[in-house]
Amino acid sequence: MRSQRYMGVDYGEKRVGLARGDDDLRMAVPHRVFVFGDNRDEDMAHLSVIIRGDADAIIVGLPLTREGTEGPMCKVVREFAAELQFRTDLPVHFQDERMTTRENVGLLQGMPTEEKLKLADALAAASILQTWLDRNKPREFSMGDKTIRLTGDESSKK
Repeated sequence: MRSQRYMGVDYGEKRVGLARGDDDLRMAVPHRVFVFGDNRDEDMAHLSVIIRGDADAIIVGLPLTREGTEGPMCKVVREFAAELQFRTDLPVHFQDERMTTRENVGLLQGMPTEEKLKLADALAAASILQTWLDRNKPREFSMGDKTIRLTGDESSKK
């Protein structure tokens, strides 16, 4: 049985950070940064093709407030995630993304600002995905001659 592949997504209005991970290694790796151009519909189609080719499920960072509630940007991210789900036909899970971009910027000291911003988005996506992978470890159990693998926490679907 092939392991589940996941794509972590850090959404921004100009850039989207992407990271990859799977059930075998349980490690998120920064993948790339997708930059939106002038044609949003065309860009979403392109982004969806990239994600669909590399993932079985999408983990989207949800920008909760410091208090843990949903602010106005959460609505934008949920709409973005709904469009991704529609275009890719893949399940979407949400993960609290508070502080992910900020906590990774320190790793990038000395780099040019534009490069730092791009890499920070991919690192943030990796942090989002790694947190989700750590909290949603697969569980296996045997039924006769079959092994059943349950992946993910149903409560993480929103």
